[in-house]
Amino acid sequence: MHMREVELKILGIDKNKIVKKLHALGAEKLFDGRLGIAYFDFPDGRIRKKGDLLRVREFMAKGKTPKTEFVYKCRKGVKGGCKIFDETEIELEGGDVFKCLCAMLKKMGLKMPIYYEKKRTLFSYKKWKFEIDEHPKIPVFMEIEGGNPNEVKDAVKLLGLEDYESTCETISELLARQYPKLKLNGLVF
Repeated sequence: MHMREVELKILGIDKNKIVKKLHALGAEKLFDGRLGIAYFDFPDGRIRKKGDLLRVREFMAKGKTPKTEFVYKCRKGVKGGCKIFDETEIELEGGDVFKCLCAMLKKMGLKMPIYYEKKRTLFSYKKWKFEIDEHPKIPVFMEIEGGNPNEVKDAVKLLGLEDYESTCETISELLARQYPKLKLNGLVF
């Protein structure tokens, strides 16, 4: 599947309050569980140097078969304060898919410079996705995704989050700016 991702992070949210607001709106909870995330690059770092991302993620929810997402993201810059990526992704189900894909990429000569984990609660409402992310050692934040920057800003207003700090930084950039002693690689529960 090929799609455009337009997103904005809202930092330091109160997860319980946001979940209550989303439930009150009638948002649908699509996922609640842990993710294992591995980034890959060539030894010369050419993917990262372009600002792109090659990622394999494993979605693990209690009582469900793990789902693996294999994605290449082409960074298209920032527009209206939101980060823009063109994404090409494949989703697969099965217990060993994540490990097999990672092993395959390594055999092809790619390196895995980053592996980390987070907990995610994902909601969908109308034209938006709301991803509440919990990482070890940092406050909870939420990514809001919409079709364009104006839609994302409408969602921020809908949830009353205008006074919260927002950023279009990647998680690596956010850690470097706000938590310079923490490294994304190895940030696990």
